Amino acid sequence: MLAKMVAILAFVSLPISAALWHRSHVAPRQYRFDVTMYKSLRIYLKDGTCGLRLLSLPTKTAGRSEFKAKLDYNARPMREGLVLRSTRRGSYRITWLVFPFWLTTLALAVAGIIPMAFGPLRQVWRQWRGYCLVCGYNLYGNRSGRCPECGNRFRPVRRPPNVMRAYARL
Repeated sequence: MLAKMVAILAFVSLPISAALWHRSHVAPRQYRFDVTMYKSLRIYLKDGTCGLRLLSLPTKTAGRSEFKAKLDYNARPMREGLVLRSTRRGSYRITWLVFPFWLTTLALAVAGIIPMAFGPLRQVWRQWRGYCLVCGYNLYGNRSGRCPECGNRFRPVRRPPNVMRAYARL
């Protein structure tokens, strides 16, 4: 169930990632969010990359003056690919997380495809092992043609006795 929810969330957010990638090329943007009184988060969208810059401040008074300052549009994330870097400037700590949008799009696509691939593989595995295809109940020795757990009809699988005995112990 959790895998299906992740797949749905990935497929819903996939167009958003593609739209942000397109937006970063057409019109570079910068956003600032005041996370706490001590931390400021800036998001840079430029040239197909996303840069997250977290500025940690030592005191509240320094934070108030920093938050009122103009946004620095000349700052841009490094184009090295995936970067996580933390540096100190005096009493400030600046942490950069930079990633290309193609990486997030690829990760979302894989997160959406994996649960769809495991569904049929699970069915094949259950059928080969002699389990119910719906609930996964072990049907070894059941001759009624119905699963006692969920009531699903099944066709008993004929296997050599040594193979069935080996898997019945697992």
